[in-house]
Amino acid sequence: MVYIVGKATVWLDASTAKRALLAATFSKLLRERGYDTVITARSYDYIIKVLELLGEPYVVTGVYGGETLRGKLLADIGRILDLNVVIEDFKPKVLISYPSPPAVRVAFGYRIPYIALGDTPHGEAMNRLSYPLAKVAVFSEFIVNEMEKFILKGFTIIETFRGVDELTYIKLYTPSPENVKSLGLNPYSYVVLRPEEFKAHYYKPIEYSMVLKIAETLLTLGIRPVIIPRYREHAVKAKSIEGAYILEKPFVGLDLEYYSLAVVTGGISMAREAALLGVPGISLFTEVISIDRALASLGLPIYYVRSYDEAVYLLREIVRDPDKFRVKTKGIIDKLETPWPIVSKWVDRLVEESSIE
Repeated sequence: MVYIVGKATVWLDASTAKRALLAATFSKLLRERGYDTVITARSYDYIIKVLELLGEPYVVTGVYGGETLRGKLLADIGRILDLNVVIEDFKPKVLISYPSPPAVRVAFGYRIPYIALGDTPHGEAMNRLSYPLAKVAVFSEFIVNEMEKFILKGFTIIETFRGVDELTYIKLYTPSPENVKSLGLNPYSYVVLRPEEFKAHYYKPIEYSMVLKIAETLLTLGIRPVIIPRYREHAVKAKSIEGAYILEKPFVGLDLEYYSLAVVTGGISMAREAALLGVPGISLFTEVISIDRALASLGLPIYYVRSYDEAVYLLREIVRDPDKFRVKTKGIIDKLETPWPIVSKWVDRLVEESSIE
C-alpha cells in the first residue's frame, strides 16, 4: 500500500496485538480527518498479522528482545536505529503510543510531541521509561489514580475519559459468524484460550501453564478449546493436545471471542474485550486491574480466577447454562467513552502548534 502526501503525518507505534488493533483504528479515523499516518510495529506475536488482516500499511521496526533484560536492551537499541530511518522518511508531527521506550526516545530526539495511552500500571519499567516524556497522557478515569505516579507533573498534561481504550474498535465492530465457520468452528461450541506470558521475569515457566491445562480439561467436557499461542513454545505444546484447534493464521479475533462460550487468558486484554462483547472473559492474571473491577461493577461478565479448580468450576457452570453468563452489553457500553475525542483534539492542537514554530 502507498502512503499519500496530505495534511500532516501522525505516527502510531504498535508493540502488541491489541495495540496494533488500536493503532489501525486510530489510523483509519485520522485518515478520515485528512491526516496521513505511519504505523511502526515490532516483528512479534500477532502484531504484523493483525495489521495485514486489516489492510493497514506498516513499517517493521525491531524484534522482540526475549525474556532477559539484556536481550530487551539490545532489541531496543536496534529498534531505535530502525525508527530513526522511518522518522527521517516520514517526518511525522505527532506520536500516539502506549509506553514504548524506543519510540518515545526517538520522538524526543526529533522534538515530536508524544500523546500517551496506557492501562497497565503493573508495567512499571516501560511506564517509567516512557510517560515522563509525554506531552499529554490519556487515561481511563477507572485507572488514572494508579497511572499518575508515572507522570512528571508540570511537564505532562493528564486527560481522562469514562471508558476503556478497547471500546475504540469494539464500538465499530459488527459480528460475522461466517468468519468463525470458515475455520470449521460452530458458533457457541468452543472456548478461546490465550496462554500466559512466560518470558517476563514475574511469570512461571511454560510447563506450569494453567491455561493449557484448562484446554485439556475442556475436551473432557465436550467443548473444543481454540488456542491462540503467545509464543512458538505455546504452539508446540498446544499441538500435543489432541482435539484442540490451534489458531496460527491471521483472523478477526473479535469474531472468535463473540461466538465463543467464554474466553480464558493468562493476560488481560482478551478477557476485557470478551466482557465488552457480552461474553464471559476469564483472566488468570496475578492482580486485578482497576479498569476490570469497574467494568464488573457495571455488570460486564469479566472474572479473575486464582486457581485451576476455580477456573474449571466457572467454565463448567458456563457450559451448563451459557445464557445465564452471557450479557447484552449495548446499553452499558453506549454510556462509556473512548479516548478518541481527546486524542483527536490533541492531534489537531499539536499539529497546529508545530506549523507555527
